[in-house]
Amino acid sequence: MNKAFKLFFWGYLFVFFRLQIGIDILAAPIGYYLIYSGARLLTQRYRVAKKVEITAFIGMLISVPGVFVNLSEVSDMGWTIYAGILFIWKTIVVYYLFGTWKSIIQEPGQAQLRNRINTAYIWYMSIHFMMMLMTAFSLNFGDHAFSTFFIIISFALVAMDVLLLFLIASLRRENWAEYKTNEAGT
Repeated sequence: MNKAFKLFFWGYLFVFFRLQIGIDILAAPIGYYLIYSGARLLTQRYRVAKKVEITAFIGMLISVPGVFVNLSEVSDMGWTIYAGILFIWKTIVVYYLFGTWKSIIQEPGQAQLRNRINTAYIWYMSIHFMMMLMTAFSLNFGDHAFSTFFIIISFALVAMDVLLLFLIASLRRENWAEYKTNEAGT
């Protein structure tokens, strides 16, 4: 399990960060491939990880064009929509990651870990959902009210992505051998 969490960490790091030097050096398809590989390792023991495996594989395919285009500088409506789809897809993959983690962490000795994951899940999904709502209704807000709220949500969004990396890193360091985990993964 530690190897799977290591792959999740590096995969999410590649999906989250963009280092654009002509092309995206930290390419999202590589990140999705790493998440896919980690999910594949977990699928051997936990069937519930199959959802992560499938969504990460699709993410790998749909994120390929983003490697060659700097999505933060596009003004074309098509690329803007594509960037929004990538944001939503990243959120879907993380949703299934959290679902997998919640399913495999069921032992009484894992209550504190389960609570941390549930708290992170609620905050991560809430902030990402608020960003999706803001993006959808951004044309209906005035400039000043929208820009202040957008900046606050943007900082919260980045903070949640960084905190997710810290959570994955702490899950990676967990001693999974001491727990008798839920093998069925239902």
